[in-house]
Amino acid sequence: MRFEKLDIAIAGAGIGGLSLAAMLASRGANVVIYDQMAAPQPVGSGFVLQPTGSAVLSHMGLLDKAAARGAVINRMHGKLAGTNKTVLEIGYGKSRHGIAIQRVALFDILLEAAIAAGVKFETSSKAIDISDGERPAIVLDGGRMAPSADLVIDAMGANSPLGYIPTKELGYGALWATVPWPEDGPFHRHELEQRYHRASRMAGVLPVGTAKDGAPKMATFFWSLRNQDIDTWRSAGRAAWIGEVKEMWPETVPFAEIAEPVHARYRHHTRKPIAGRRILRIGDAWHATSPQLGQGANMALLDAASLVTALEHSTSIEGALALHVRQRGLHIRFYQLMSFVMTPFYQSDSRVLPVIRDIAIAPTTQLPLMRQLISRLVTGEFLDPVKRIGL
Repeated sequence: MRFEKLDIAIAGAGIGGLSLAAMLASRGANVVIYDQMAAPQPVGSGFVLQPTGSAVLSHMGLLDKAAARGAVINRMHGKLAGTNKTVLEIGYGKSRHGIAIQRVALFDILLEAAIAAGVKFETSSKAIDISDGERPAIVLDGGRMAPSADLVIDAMGANSPLGYIPTKELGYGALWATVPWPEDGPFHRHELEQRYHRASRMAGVLPVGTAKDGAPKMATFFWSLRNQDIDTWRSAGRAAWIGEVKEMWPETVPFAEIAEPVHARYRHHTRKPIAGRRILRIGDAWHATSPQLGQGANMALLDAASLVTALEHSTSIEGALALHVRQRGLHIRFYQLMSFVMTPFYQSDSRVLPVIRDIAIAPTTQLPLMRQLISRLVTGEFLDPVKRIGL
C-alpha cells in the first residue's frame, strides 16, 4: 500500500499513538494527532522497556537514545516484608536485559521522532467519539468534527470514552512517585526490587535513569493501595504513610518523605480491536491489564509496529486491519489471560492466594525449565510477538 495517499487521524498522544504516528509519517502518510492536553505531555512514572519494546524502538532507530537515558535491568527480585524471604526471582539471562526508563524520557524521544517525521498536532482537542463511515472522523468535545480520514486510531488508553465500561476497574491501584536515585543507597542499580505483605500490600523500587541528557538519575517508588482507601490515605496524612512504609520496608522511608505520589487506577478489559469501518484501537484502548506483568507500553509499541507492517503488506486498509489483528491477537489473548490469573496472587484481599504463591509457586519458579519459561513470560517474548508482526 502506498502510504503517501493515506490520511491518518490518531486520538491520543501516548506511547502507542506517538510511535505509530512517527512510523506512518516517516513512510509518507499524512498523520494528525488529536490530544486533550494543551501541549503533548506524558502521563505516568517509570516502567521497564522489555526486549519486545526494544525491538520496535530498534526498528525505528531510537533504541540507542532510549538506552542512553534508561537503566539496565537484569533481575526482578521480590521478598516478603519482615522475613526477607525471596518469593520472586526472575533473571533475563546472559545476553538479554530490560531497560527501565522514565515515561517522560521515552515520550520526549518519540515526540521528537514524530515531529521530525512531519506529524501534525491538534492540542486541546478532546476526542469523545468517532463517526463511522467510509472516511471516519473524530468527534471532539463540544461537537466539533475533525476532518475525515482514511483510518482513525483510538490510542486514548484504558479510559478511552469509546466503549468505556466503569465496572472493569480493578480493586487495587498504586501510588507512584519519581524520586532521586541514591547512588550509595541499599538498592541494586540493575534490579526491580519489591516487598510484599500478603497480597494486600506491595512496594517497589525501580532505577529509571535520567529524564534527559545531564539530568540526575532517578528511581520510581510505588506502593499498592485499594482504590476505595485513597481518601482515607489522604486524610491520614504523610506521617501515617511514612509509619506504614517504615514498618514494611524501612530502607524506602527517605523516598516516602520526599515523594509527590500520584494515584493510578487500573483496568482489565479486552475490547474489540476494530471499532468500526476503518476505526482501530491500539494499546490499552484495546487491551488493558494490571501492571503485574509490566507489558503495557511494550504492548502499545508492538501494536503500532504491527499495524505498520500490516499496511506495508496489504493492498487495502480493510485487509491490513485484518492482518494486524491476526498478527497481534494470540499474543494479546495469552497475556490478558496470564495477567487475569496472576494479579490476585500479588494484589488482592485474599489470604489464601499469597500463601499458595509463597509456598508452592515461588519454589517452582526456581526450577531450571520454569525459570526460562517465567523469564520469557515477563519479558513479553512468549509466542514470539516480534516475529509474528514481521519486524
